[in-house]
Amino acid sequence: MLLAAFAAGCTGSEACVDFTQEVLVVASRTDDGRGTRIEVELRRAEEGENSIPVKLCDDSTLEFDGEGLVGVKRPSGAVIYEAKVASGTGTEPVVHRLRLENSDGVSEFSGEVDAPGFEISAPVDNTKVSREVDLPVVWEPVHEAGMMTMRLSDAIDGETCLAGAFERDVGDGGMTTIVAGEIALSPDTSRNATCEAYVTLSRRAEVTLTTTRGDVSLHPDSRIEATNSRARRFRSVP
Repeated sequence: MLLAAFAAGCTGSEACVDFTQEVLVVASRTDDGRGTRIEVELRRAEEGENSIPVKLCDDSTLEFDGEGLVGVKRPSGAVIYEAKVASGTGTEPVVHRLRLENSDGVSEFSGEVDAPGFEISAPVDNTKVSREVDLPVVWEPVHEAGMMTMRLSDAIDGETCLAGAFERDVGDGGMTTIVAGEIALSPDTSRNATCEAYVTLSRRAEVTLTTTRGDVSLHPDSRIEATNSRARRFRSVP
């Protein structure tokens, strides 16, 4: 095989990925407008989706779109390969590439993701919006074939000043409306209170990760999950 078996000392509970066997790879790209987090998880396919992600062998390296990934071990024992890069500004589908290399060679995988970036134009940042009127939420560019997830919460945890966070899916047509009276206050909050709040829009896509170079066998559920989200602050007033 192109990427070979276990590195020395990679046995038992600390065993690394065996690329002579089928591997389940899940790459996540999350862009919040301030930066982008890349996370890649590697699992033994026979162990399934719910198994703990395992580490690369000592002679292996991993890159996502040319950015080197660093393994981080979580308290659960899972090893996640991650990096932080700049927020994207592209509005077209993007082909993302994962590159895996060791002393025996290179394998590459790719997937075209259609979750373009966008900007929220309304509400205006930090503007006052009465709870007694409709609140239009506007963004561009649109992505007519898709959906957005809209979430509204207060500045802390969604339950301090407002009655609680709520979210729903909306068509990705450039505008949706939070209707008058839909923003509720916590029972302990005065009716005359001003609540600092955020509306967050998230555009998501998921595509199959396919092998474009090398002999590594990917599990059919291997994929790229992408989320582009943007948030806008406003003040909810009586």
